[in-house]
Amino acid sequence: MIIYVLYYSHNIKRSADFMWTKTKSLFLSRVLTASATVIIIIMTFFVPAISRWYEDVSVGEGLLGDHGIFLPMCIIMYICEAFALTAMVSLIILLGNINREQVFIPENTTCLRRISWCCMLAGGALFVFGLWRAVFFLAAMLAVMFGLIMRVLKNVFEKAVEIKSENDFTI
Repeated sequence: MIIYVLYYSHNIKRSADFMWTKTKSLFLSRVLTASATVIIIIMTFFVPAISRWYEDVSVGEGLLGDHGIFLPMCIIMYICEAFALTAMVSLIILLGNINREQVFIPENTTCLRRISWCCMLAGGALFVFGLWRAVFFLAAMLAVMFGLIMRVLKNVFEKAVEIKSENDFTI
């Protein structure tokens, strides 16, 4: 059955209306970024409720024992939300520049640098919260790893901006 579907789907001609394009991909990225930003803003109003719920249902201890985690969690969540919103604004600026076909410009390198630092600093905040709940050490490691990946991407963009600048001045 699978072979039949693969064989005959290969022979079906697709309409240009249903093909995935760079424009549609960029539009989807912008919509998802805007949606994530709205969710982060809405979550800001529910931080105390989320912290209270997590305190009630969480099991396990960190290095500091099972002392109340409500206040530390609220503080860490607000700090991480600030970093997340900063990263999302930078991502919105970056996607806007790409939409205007301004890809290899210094402003995009700045946006990627800001995103990488936000990820690493959020990872640091999550690492601190890991003192109360050890599972957050994993979240901290993931955030720092993502920050490092963004840092490498920033370095690639920075080199591309430099090469583009040299090519623009070459006759």
